[in-house]
Amino acid sequence: MSAATEQYGRSIAQYTGTRIDSSAKHIVQCRVNHDIFCKIFGIAEKRLTEDKYRYAMQKDELVLDVGRRSVSDSPDRFEDSEEKIAYPSVLTTLGDTIKPEVMNGIRLYYRGLTFTNEDLPITYSEATAKGTTLRRAFPYKFAFVGVSVGTAYASDLSGDNVGSVLVGGMATVLNGHFPCYTGELVQWYFDFEREEYDEEGFRSANPPDLGGMDNSLYVPNGGKEEWYQRRMFAVYREVNSGKYRVPLIKPYRPTRDPEGRRRNFVYGDRVRIVGRIVNGGQPWEPVDIFLSNTFV
Repeated sequence: MSAATEQYGRSIAQYTGTRIDSSAKHIVQCRVNHDIFCKIFGIAEKRLTEDKYRYAMQKDELVLDVGRRSVSDSPDRFEDSEEKIAYPSVLTTLGDTIKPEVMNGIRLYYRGLTFTNEDLPITYSEATAKGTTLRRAFPYKFAFVGVSVGTAYASDLSGDNVGSVLVGGMATVLNGHFPCYTGELVQWYFDFEREEYDEEGFRSANPPDLGGMDNSLYVPNGGKEEWYQRRMFAVYREVNSGKYRVPLIKPYRPTRDPEGRRRNFVYGDRVRIVGRIVNGGQPWEPVDIFLSNTFV
């Protein structure tokens, strides 16, 4: 038995190979956002169909709403498009072409989010051919919807682009990089935000400089972690090279400085609370959670 197993114990879902279930379920139909992959991330339609599982919404994945889109290119204001759509517009991955500058902008947005600036867009810095730097705005905002209970594709040429999402009730999902315990509040975060937190999931008071961020952390390297990711995401390296830049769950914990002293909670984590841990577990194990926005 590994040291991690002795310290944290196994999750019930991993130990018994079962899923949690409840009679009370709240499910909505959601449509995978096609435009964000093609127009924002620059992914060709042919690739969306040939590599369809990399961009599809699949069972047990965390689902984010991207229905809020700004019609302004200004980094100083977010103007909602107020576009009327039949289904919530969602995604479960940011794909494999998102720029490192945009990922850094997302990190900084949630790191510095407050009551006073939450209406501003996600911004990032981009170098130009002339050697100057431009401040740009990412046109979408993210909001948690729930856990997928079906499959929907990014391109309707691959199949149905509308799928079911559990927005309230019990669910068994893949844990992220950090151990979690029964009764803790749970939040979502992007896998490339790993270095914003220490090894126990406390937000670091002194995170690495953006230039020193290790973007390779989004993929578990071998062993149990990779196996769990492939099983839960139903994506195999022999067919697709893997799904990453995805939202994961972690326990909601405060900032902790290098001396181990706990400080305040970060508002950028608080707004991402999605429920509570029902049965905890180790990193990269399936764990049981109760989805509810009443904990925020």
